[in-house]
Amino acid sequence: MMQIYKVFKNIVFLFTLPLILSAQKNQNDDDLGTQEITVIKTYIPNLKNVFKIVQTPELDDSLINKKQKVIYTFKPFEAVSTFIPNKATPLKFKRQELIGFHNSFVSSGIGNKSQKSINFTSMVTMDRFQSVGLAMRFNSLGEIPGTILESTEKRLTINLLHQYKERNMRIDSDIRYDSQSHNLYGLRDINWKNIPSFRSSLVNPLQRLNYLSVKSKWQWYESVLSKMNFNTYITSDSFDSTEHIFSINALFRIPFLGNYLDLTPNFELINSNFKSDYFTDLPIDFKNALTQLQIKFLNFGKKFNFVLGVNGFYLIDEQNQFFVYPKLEVSYKSINSKIVPFIDYEGGYKLNSYTSFSLENPYVAPVLNIQPTEVNHNLNIGFNLFPSSGLTLKMSASYIEYNNFGMFVRLPYDNFNNDIAFRLGNSYRVIYDQVEKKGLSSGFILQLKEFNKVSLDINYYDYTRKNNEPVWNTPSLTIDLEGNFKLGRKIFFNFSTNYFSSREIKNYLISSGELSEGGPSQRESIGSVIYANSSLTWKINSEWDLFYRNNIYFGDVTSRWAYYQNQPQLNLIGIRYKFDINF
Repeated sequence: MMQIYKVFKNIVFLFTLPLILSAQKNQNDDDLGTQEITVIKTYIPNLKNVFKIVQTPELDDSLINKKQKVIYTFKPFEAVSTFIPNKATPLKFKRQELIGFHNSFVSSGIGNKSQKSINFTSMVTMDRFQSVGLAMRFNSLGEIPGTILESTEKRLTINLLHQYKERNMRIDSDIRYDSQSHNLYGLRDINWKNIPSFRSSLVNPLQRLNYLSVKSKWQWYESVLSKMNFNTYITSDSFDSTEHIFSINALFRIPFLGNYLDLTPNFELINSNFKSDYFTDLPIDFKNALTQLQIKFLNFGKKFNFVLGVNGFYLIDEQNQFFVYPKLEVSYKSINSKIVPFIDYEGGYKLNSYTSFSLENPYVAPVLNIQPTEVNHNLNIGFNLFPSSGLTLKMSASYIEYNNFGMFVRLPYDNFNNDIAFRLGNSYRVIYDQVEKKGLSSGFILQLKEFNKVSLDINYYDYTRKNNEPVWNTPSLTIDLEGNFKLGRKIFFNFSTNYFSSREIKNYLISSGELSEGGPSQRESIGSVIYANSSLTWKINSEWDLFYRNNIYFGDVTSRWAYYQNQPQLNLIGIRYKFDINF
């Protein structure tokens, strides 16, 4: 009986609840009214209006001033239609293929003259702060026809990379190993059968240059200490030569008088060791250390910019010398900023090394006399032009005066060579002299679109030695032309062309006498070199690329260094596969 009563009570409650809510709503509607409230804001005088001078408005005289005619122009634009004309049927949209970006790729190619190329590169993000990378490259090239000694080339490069990024700092570290294997095959064009001390079957012409470098770059965005770099280089070769280089530098940027004051300390230490001197057969070694402090005051305005500073160098060697040079940079922007004239003047001091000389000329002998180079005056006057968007022109005149300017000169033939490859008159040494360098440089950069760019650099310099002798193996005119183009959506083309003019060289005559630095020699001239390389890449899809490379030399001279040659034309075709590596 109690259960029936509870059920009946719930039914009554459910039926009466809507009636109660409806009545309540009607009562609220009857009680709803409106009220009008007027808010009057009191006036608070502003002291800024006290000193205002009331100006009487002036109207232009319509009888004197002519009415300005308004001309309306209509600019056409391309409209996208989703219907076929006269049929009113919707078009079928095709989804465009997205070309994704991958963090790794591997490529391989083969070509004529026994070319082989293998490349693996990867840069993987570990977390939001750091990334690690690995790059390995291997290239090989077959022999050049007609050489007495072997003339093959090989190169292996391994890079380990690490990046660390935060909001206010960044660290880039790099460990690089570069092994370059080539042969000292550049013998003179004579009948070597008439020289009994030359035994080609016993000579091993291989020269393997090994470069190991450890670099670390630190950068802070919100600190007085802006940058700091640590660099270490270790170089060795096939003839027991070694060189160690250590350098550290930093950049302090201090706010000063509304501008900035830059302090750049630098320390560099070089230790070079060679097994023996070329003429005395005695071991030789060079130790040089250079301490530098550069102070610059930077003033950057809307039109006028200048940098004023001083460079101090302390050379730690047998004499412990101290040098001070001024530094000046001035530029001015015109009203429309399309022409910017500038003038730069500075002096400097730099340490030379077996590493830098061998990278410029791989056929140097491991018997170098390592001396620092002093730049007494370095003056540049010119202007930059910006005639239109994407086009930049530059022209400047230069005057530079050197002490101990380095030049490459071939070594004489050694009749007591002991079958050592670099003692056959086929290697180079470095000599120094006081040189003046005067000339002009010009060029332009044309940025057409995102991937389309063309640049040209032309440099002409006149070199004068203190004793009016030629500046050996140094071209007066150099031209560099480069370009990148995107043809359609999947084809990319890039090229570069290099030209350097004829050079004066010094050749020692082969004699039966003893080896002497002042032996008989003759002056010769070798022709100019024109070199071009190009590559064409077809992006098949987001993962696969097909590429073609071409290298060609125009003319009979194919190398900057006398009696050395390069393959006149090389063609290589390869494929690249892109993928992702995730941890």
